[in-house]
Amino acid sequence: MASKKTTEKATITVEDLQKLRTELEQQAAEKQVELAQRTYEVDFETVENITRVLKHLNQDVTWNMKNAAVLINLSDSLHAEKARISAEQKVNKEAASVVVLRQVDINTLYQSLTAVQSTGIESARLYVRLLTNIGAQITVAMQTMATANQEIQSLHVELAELDAKLDEETTPTELVSNEAVEQA
Repeated sequence: MASKKTTEKATITVEDLQKLRTELEQQAAEKQVELAQRTYEVDFETVENITRVLKHLNQDVTWNMKNAAVLINLSDSLHAEKARISAEQKVNKEAASVVVLRQVDINTLYQSLTAVQSTGIESARLYVRLLTNIGAQITVAMQTMATANQEIQSLHVELAELDAKLDEETTPTELVSNEAVEQA
């Protein structure tokens, strides 16, 4: 088996490795763009539930310098979706309250809903109902994102392995070249 590996290694050139690396880089970049542009649907069931989430974001979520921008973006996205859904429901009372969000907003929504701190039994009751209605959908979206991220991570691992092979293939050549220059 060692001779087979030696034969395979001998037939793969540095140019082949570089070409494969370029292809993997392109695949990783395409998957990252696809993941960033992918949208996820969350059925809030009613516009009132969207309003409740907005209220929680405004009153019950602690923000800091690191998360302020993403919280604002989520709030703006939810306001836009609420307006869109409200307009649709004026035309068609049966229109669903399905909010469409991108990866960053889904992640921020997940983080903010799991970090909510509030007071009062009625507030807790409303929060638990809301989380029951949309929590599973957000979890599924997060799992889908995790799977896509794992695919991208696998491509990056392959790229790192290819870089190591390229270093291995090019380093001896450079050493020989340097020795020849030193002897001359």
